[in-house]
Amino acid sequence: MTSAEAPAPTDAPDPQPRLRYGPTLVVGLLGAIAATVGVAKPWVTASVQETGLPSIEAQVTGSDLAPLAGALGVVVLAAFGAVIATRGWVRRSLGVLIVVASAVLLVTAVHPPASTDALHDALTAKGWTGGQLDPATSGWRWLTLIGSGLALAAGFAISLYGARWATMGSQYDAPRTRGRPDTKGSGDSTAAVSSEADVWREIDRGRDPTHQDDA
Repeated sequence: MTSAEAPAPTDAPDPQPRLRYGPTLVVGLLGAIAATVGVAKPWVTASVQETGLPSIEAQVTGSDLAPLAGALGVVVLAAFGAVIATRGWVRRSLGVLIVVASAVLLVTAVHPPASTDALHDALTAKGWTGGQLDPATSGWRWLTLIGSGLALAAGFAISLYGARWATMGSQYDAPRTRGRPDTKGSGDSTAAVSSEADVWREIDRGRDPTHQDDA
């Protein structure tokens, strides 16, 4: 008689957090890269015409306007890299760090500091004597805004689900930190080691370990 099929276990882990792991990291890393690159590029540009001189152009990067924003971009990028190698509350703490840093980047991109003075200084250094100035916003500022928004969303997901995601496999651990080997067959291994030691001991004594005396 065929036994009844065993019911499926009810305590199986929820696969959904693992499904979010890869996409979240990819989106977060792409957002962090976009924000880091965007904040280092010109956010505001201006071009003026001076009598007797060719057109004078000047630009101000996001890092020039907000030095902290440039540093936060690198912090967010490094934090996403650290998420892969951490677990538990450390990983969730990294998620919180990513949320805070990305939020500051996002606010900076939406409401950047005044760039007029920086443009004035850059144009004056090139021979501009003053006058009407009409600055233009560069697309790099919008790239920073989008990238920081993606990083913010990914960091929020890490802070919620990061502790339940998979961690690096034991093959990345140092050999002494891996699990203990199976004790099955340990007697044979001990005997093999002992026999090998006996062989070398006989050689040290000037004897041939392969020679067997007759019984």
